[in-house]
Amino acid sequence: MKTKLTLSIDRRKVALLRKASARKGKSISELVENLADQLDKQKNDDPSVVAEPGISKWFGSLADILTPEDFEEDSRGGAELRKTEAYERLKKAKRKRA
Repeated sequence: MKTKLTLSIDRRKVALLRKASARKGKSISELVENLADQLDKQKNDDPSVVAEPGISKWFGSLADILTPEDFEEDSRGGAELRKTEAYERLKKAKRKRA
């Protein structure tokens, strides 16, 4: 049974979700459901693990829907993504290919 949920999300992040939704051919609701499933699987009860600020704490869950263009986007979301270790790995991979 489906239940409606109202979220308050920054406009730019909604735009990112819409782009990802179109790329994946899935609805935003499906993306959120997948995220919830992944978070449930990751249940980390270790109190020593500190969450990263901003969007970077979601990167692992969103890794399959983010593209290199998302990291380069001229927006707050792109700026947050560029602060992640994933962005550093992406830059390193680009250097190796060059």
